[in-house]
Amino acid sequence: MKKTILIFLSLLLSVVMAMAENSMVGVRELIARRVPWLQDKVVLEQIRDVDKAEAFTLSTRDGRLVIQATSENTACMALNYYLENYCHRSMSHMGDNLGPVDSLPEIKELLTKHIDLPLRYALNYCTLNYTMSFYQWEDWEHELDWMALHGVNLMLMPVGMEKVWQNTLRKFGCSNQQIRNFIPGPGYTAWWLMGNLEGWGGPVSQDFIDGQAQMAKRILGRMAALGIQPVLQGFYGMVSRSIRDRHPNAVIPQGMWGFFERPDILKPTEKLFDEMADVYYREIKKLYGTDIRYFGGDLFHEGGLTGTLNVADCGLAVQQTMQRNFPGSTWVLQGWGGNPKPELLAKLDRKKVLVVDLFGENEDVWNQTQAYGGTPFVWCTVSNFGEQCGMYGKLQRISLQMDKARNSIYRPYLKGVGIMPEGINNNPVVYDMVLHAPLTDRKINVEAWLKSYITYRYGAYNADVYAAWLIFLQTIYASVPEKYGLPESVFCARPGIKVVNTSSWGVRARYYDMDFFKEGVRRFLKAKEAFEGSETYANDMFDLLRQVQSDKGSRAYDDMIAAIKAQNQTKFEQTSSHFLNLLLRQDTLLAQSKGFTLDHWLGQAGRFGKTESDRALALKNAKMQLTFWGPDWNPNTTVHDYAAKEWAGMLKTLYYEEWKMFVDVWRQRVRGTEMIEPDYYGFQIAWSKKPVVYTPVKLDPQQMATLIAEILR
Repeated sequence: MKKTILIFLSLLLSVVMAMAENSMVGVRELIARRVPWLQDKVVLEQIRDVDKAEAFTLSTRDGRLVIQATSENTACMALNYYLENYCHRSMSHMGDNLGPVDSLPEIKELLTKHIDLPLRYALNYCTLNYTMSFYQWEDWEHELDWMALHGVNLMLMPVGMEKVWQNTLRKFGCSNQQIRNFIPGPGYTAWWLMGNLEGWGGPVSQDFIDGQAQMAKRILGRMAALGIQPVLQGFYGMVSRSIRDRHPNAVIPQGMWGFFERPDILKPTEKLFDEMADVYYREIKKLYGTDIRYFGGDLFHEGGLTGTLNVADCGLAVQQTMQRNFPGSTWVLQGWGGNPKPELLAKLDRKKVLVVDLFGENEDVWNQTQAYGGTPFVWCTVSNFGEQCGMYGKLQRISLQMDKARNSIYRPYLKGVGIMPEGINNNPVVYDMVLHAPLTDRKINVEAWLKSYITYRYGAYNADVYAAWLIFLQTIYASVPEKYGLPESVFCARPGIKVVNTSSWGVRARYYDMDFFKEGVRRFLKAKEAFEGSETYANDMFDLLRQVQSDKGSRAYDDMIAAIKAQNQTKFEQTSSHFLNLLLRQDTLLAQSKGFTLDHWLGQAGRFGKTESDRALALKNAKMQLTFWGPDWNPNTTVHDYAAKEWAGMLKTLYYEEWKMFVDVWRQRVRGTEMIEPDYYGFQIAWSKKPVVYTPVKLDPQQMATLIAEILR
C-alpha cells in the first residue's frame, strides 16, 4: 500500500500539465462509439512525467472512473485495461464483447502503470490487401479504435498513395494511360508499394484514386485524435517502367518477382532521383500535411537487383531526400528475408532508422545481426500468411522471445513490439498477448495470462473454457520450433495426388495431436449454454469446429490417396465420397457464422467505389486474390491459392467443384481408363470472372447440434 502511494505521489510531483475534462476529445469520442454506457462516468486528465515516460493511473471516485494519462494513446490503453480487468469486456477482429456492466466496478487502490516499451507497432504491407482492400469508413473506425485501445501508437498507413504517385508522375511527363498502367487494382496495392509489381488488377479509375486520397485524410485525422503515428510510404527510388522510356540510363531494372516484372529503381547518382523525390514529398505535404514523422519503403526487397549500384550510396540517397523534405523523420525498414542488408545501412544515420523485425518468434535476426549493426528495432511477429483460415500462434515462444530481446545486450536498441500479420481477422489471442507486453517489465506467464484473456474475451471466467485453452496451448497454439505457419486446409488446395501444401510456402502437415485438440474443443463446448449470445464465444466456437473439420479433411484426403495407390475401386468410392461430404459439411458449418463467409468479402468489394465499373473491378480483384492471384497467363504462378479461404461459399462453389473434378477423373483412372488432367487453373480463372451464385443453408438449433456432434465424432 505504502509503495503504491509513493509511486502515485512521485507521479503527481512530475505533473506539469492537467487538462480540463473536455480534453482528449479523440478518447472521449472512442468511448462514445464503443462503450456509450461508460461515457458519462469517465474523467480524463492528461499528465506529463518529467522523464518523458508514458504512464497512466486508474481510480474510481464518486462513482466515476478517473483516467490520468500522459497522452491520448496511453489514455486509450488505460481505458482498455479497465475494460478488460475490471469489466471483463474487450474488442477484437473476431467479435466484440463490449456490452454494459450492471454497475461500475470499483478500483479499491490507485493503479499506476508505466509503459515499458515506447513503440507499439502494427500492420504488415500485406494486411492492407488481405484484410483491408475494400474497407469502408466504418471498417477503418473499428480498426483504429481497436489499435488505440491496444496501445498501438505507430501504424503502417499506405492508403492514398495512388494520388501522390499520379501527381508526381504527371510532373515528369507521364501520360494518364502510363500512370493507369502503373497503379494496381485495389486488391494489390501492397505489392506495388513494396516494389514487387505494377499495374496488376487495374486499371483503376480517377474516382478510385480520389476516393482513396479522401479516405486517407479521414484515417490520418482519426489516427491523430487517438495518438497513433502513421508510417506513410516514402520515396525509395521505385518508378514506373514508363520512366525507362524517357530516361533509359537513369534506372536499374529490378527483374522479376515471381512471374511479375518489377518496377524499376532510379539510380541515386542521377539528378532525376533528387528531383522526383522532392516532388513526391511535396505532393505528400499538399495532400496529407507536414507533420509526418515516419516513412516506409524497402530497397531491393525480396530479391530486387542492385546491378552496378553501390547499395550504401542508394540507402544514403533515400535518407538524405527524406531528411531534406521531412527533417528529423525516421525511415522504417522491414527486417525480412535478409533485408535490410548491412551495406544498405552502412552510411545511414542509424538514429533516424527503425527496423521492424518481422519474424521474431521464429528467427531472432535482431540477435544474429547485433541489432542490425546497432540500429533501433521493433520486435514483431508474423502470425498469419495470406489471411488463410487457421488457428496458429506460438504463444510460449512469443513470450520467450520477447523476453529474450528485452533482457539482451541489445536492449538499448529495442524500441518496442509489434504485430505484423499478413491478415488480421484471425487468432486474436496472439495480438492481445504481444500488445500486453508493454504493460509489464516481466516475461509473460502464458498460462496465467490466458486465464485473464478468456475472462475478458468471453465476459466471465469458466473452468471448462480455461481447461480447453490449456489444451490448445499444447496443440494448435503449441510452440514447435521447426514449424511455422498455420496448418493449411487440404480442402482449399489445388487437387492432386500429392498435396503437401495449399500455398507454395505453406504446410498441410499437422504439428499437433489432432485427437487431443478435439478433446479440447469438446471441453470448450461444455460452456456453450453459459455463453449463449456471446459474439466472441460464437466466433471462437466456429473457428475451433472449422479446425477440427479441417483436420478430419486432411486425414480423409490421405485415405483417398491410399485407395488410389492401391487401385482399390471400392475403397476409392468410399473414401472420395467421405472426403467430398466433409468438405460440404464444412461449408454448411461456416454458413452459420458471421466471420467465415465469402459473402462478407464480396459484399465489401461490391460496395467499394462510387461507380458500377469501380465495383466490378473490386469484385474481380477480390476473387482473383483468393484464387490464382496472378498473373492470369501462367498456371504455375507461385502465388496461386496463397490467400485461399476456408469460407462458406468458397468451399461449395469453387473447392468442391475442383475436388469433384479430381474424383471424377480418378474414378476412371482407378478403373484403368486414361483421363486428361482437369484444368483447375482455368476453372479458377473462369470462377473469378463470373458472379458467384450461392445460397447458404441455414440450420435450426437441433440441426446445428447434430452437425456439431458429427464434427466431434
